[in-house]
Amino acid sequence: MKKQLIVLSALASVLAFGQAALAAENVQAENNSQKTASLIEPAEVVQYQVTWNAVSGVANYKIKIVRVDSGDVIVPVTDLGTERVFKAPYLKSNTQYKVWVAAYDSKGKLLAQKTEVKTTAGEIGGIIRWNLGSLN
Repeated sequence: MKKQLIVLSALASVLAFGQAALAAENVQAENNSQKTASLIEPAEVVQYQVTWNAVSGVANYKIKIVRVDSGDVIVPVTDLGTERVFKAPYLKSNTQYKVWVAAYDSKGKLLAQKTEVKTTAGEIGGIIRWNLGSLN
């Protein structure tokens, strides 16, 4: 009987130790999950907007954006109507882009255009406007 009591006591100690170890492991896993989640949270989103001055007699503007280092067309030639603010899609940070904007009259005649190379900033968040000013 004494032997059984010792065995049961030892078994209870082992079970208690196992539960404590399991609880500690769960807390550690939860902490790691929280750390991992904080590592993969998205950075602030930067939105780039391209603006320019109005052109007299314009019927529509067109825009095109090309990544300089790869030549990838990010925004193909796009008709904007008379809108003078273009919200660009996601642009990679610290990268150069060639932005072309042109103004056309109602008969399709080119009135003015401008091309500028712009560089995106690091991940700072918010809205960044690239103002091209007057089209030539």
